[in-house]
Amino acid sequence: MAYARKRLSLVEYGSPVEVVQKIAAAIGIGRAEAKAMLMDAGNRAALSLGLGYNPISVSEKGARATDFAGLIRLAPSLELEVAPKFLGLDELDARWREDFFFLSTLSRHGRLLASERLLASGGTPRDLATLVARSLTGMYADLKRRPLRSYRRVREVDFYIDGDPDPVDLVLPSSEGFEQEVIRFDRWNSWNADIMGAAKALLPEVRDPTVVGSLVRLIEELSPQRGATSRRRPIPSRHQAWQPLHSLSLDVLDGLGLSYQQGRAHAPGYLVTTWRVWEDLLTVAARLGFGASVVMSQKGFLLGTKTRPSTGAVTPVSVYPDCVIESDGLRPRILLDAKYKGHVEKGRLRISESDVYEALAFAKAAAATKVVLAYPAQPRGALQETGACTIFERVQVDAVQIVGMQIEVRGISSRGALKRFSSFLADAVSHAFIY
Repeated sequence: MAYARKRLSLVEYGSPVEVVQKIAAAIGIGRAEAKAMLMDAGNRAALSLGLGYNPISVSEKGARATDFAGLIRLAPSLELEVAPKFLGLDELDARWREDFFFLSTLSRHGRLLASERLLASGGTPRDLATLVARSLTGMYADLKRRPLRSYRRVREVDFYIDGDPDPVDLVLPSSEGFEQEVIRFDRWNSWNADIMGAAKALLPEVRDPTVVGSLVRLIEELSPQRGATSRRRPIPSRHQAWQPLHSLSLDVLDGLGLSYQQGRAHAPGYLVTTWRVWEDLLTVAARLGFGASVVMSQKGFLLGTKTRPSTGAVTPVSVYPDCVIESDGLRPRILLDAKYKGHVEKGRLRISESDVYEALAFAKAAAATKVVLAYPAQPRGALQETGACTIFERVQVDAVQIVGMQIEVRGISSRGALKRFSSFLADAVSHAFIY
């Protein structure tokens, strides 16, 4: 049975919060030990996300999280959740968790994982383990009509000849029958073992009876298996529809933070690098809004060269805007670049000087005069419609126009929200400039 857990919360880039004392009080340890536990969680997050620094800092004012979001286990009965800055943290509405999971799976796996099932229901709080389990079982239900089968060689003993027995055994069979090598085409394979292993890992973490029942049915239908494997064999092309489900299963098995064990430092939690999630969301939305044929992602453009005086070696200097939206005859080429930090300073929306300089470099290299810098909207005030775009600043440098735009992300997990987000983005980018 799943035990009751306590959860502490931070908002990425938010004001420091006194959580060290709360950790100490929650599990009955000293303040110094609680601080060490929190810093260790930050180190595990850094290791998981490839960061060269601890993204959790502790000062006299409290603890602060930067550059990541997600759920990380501090102790068997204590969790720390970090909400992305563009979703915020509303204790009255747990919807941000569904939005977060939707965006993170979109970013990690390149497609929506059971998006129709990620709908809020009456503001009922949902933990990430339940959301993962709902996606896992929902995807399996959609795919099980075309089972993930493979061929395997097995040795069996039976009086019914179904394979290749040894000639000696035909003359002198054992009391159980003829020993023979048989080729089976069934669901006994490493991929199904990984999926079943992920379901077993999720089972003690999920409290929703309906989801628990779905996990149990999945396990029963895929049994027996030889156990989850550490081998990462690619799924055959004929079964590529199963790839997202298998990828999600590997995430669970690799330490999604859903089965914490004291002292195991490689179970970091369900974490994402937030700027990468934002960049991936804009790329997917641009392709949906404008059409994949006119959107180029991370295309390199030559800006200039650099020379090393000691050797005379000359190397190119290239820049890589996130998205290049090619001209369709009615609009010119537009560069769309995802920006995550630094557009709110002292309560005022602005484009930072460094972002202006980078935009000018992009424009020069790509021979473009229109650049959109897209920032996630801050969760302040009334909730706008998902995808609502607001231009907050324009910069003109000779022929180059730079537009700063913030976009509402909250509610992205709702039915059809990604489509609306993409439509709003395409319309706002197309009409952002003064011609």
